[in-house]
Amino acid sequence: MTAYRALVILVVIVLLVGLSGCVAPPKGNPTPSGTQGGKPGSSPGGANPTTLPTTVPPVTGFITPATPFPTPTTERTASYYTVLPDYPANATPFVAIYYDTIAFKQNRTAFSYNLTMPPLVIDMCISPNLTTRTIWYDSKYDDKDPVTKKVTAIGPSVWFEVTVRDPATGTIIAKEGFAKSYSVDTAKRVTIRNPGSYLIEFSGNEVSAEIQVSVPKTGEQAGAALRNLSCSQPLLQ
Repeated sequence: MTAYRALVILVVIVLLVGLSGCVAPPKGNPTPSGTQGGKPGSSPGGANPTTLPTTVPPVTGFITPATPFPTPTTERTASYYTVLPDYPANATPFVAIYYDTIAFKQNRTAFSYNLTMPPLVIDMCISPNLTTRTIWYDSKYDDKDPVTKKVTAIGPSVWFEVTVRDPATGTIIAKEGFAKSYSVDTAKRVTIRNPGSYLIEFSGNEVSAEIQVSVPKTGEQAGAALRNLSCSQPLLQ
């Protein structure tokens, strides 16, 4: 009887092993671990891939690169300036003779231009580097812990300046800037209203500047279409 039971148990074990080996594998190609199905190149869930924004090409072919004037130089006194009425924006179409975005790190760059029909307009959008620090102070309630707070501000070494000079003498005709002795408004504009040859210098530190220089379109003053600056719309179209 014992031998009969052992034989029955052996037969049951053989049947179970045979059945376990007959399980069919899943149909189709398996999806690798950590990936999701979908068409090649598509994002998970069928979303379209993100399209990176296109950059605006610079305009540099209508103005001449130059060497910054040795400093220091003197500024013109008020007696040299001539007060003129605002130039009508719609009298003559304006063109860009220069457009680019420059990152400054204690460096200067300069250009020269012979202005035959004023005005010459320099528009600038300033993006300073920011610093974030954590400060703490005691709570006004004695039973509370000290209060911590993150403060973001313009970096202490941030500055930017544009200087327009007489290229022969270095006399400063006009200048504008950001931080230091200037305001921290991010939109800046300088307008030159007299014909002549000018040396235009840009300098700064820990700042990025989007710059566009424009003049009226004439036979002698060619240029490209005006760009829309990130901080403001140009007044002269």
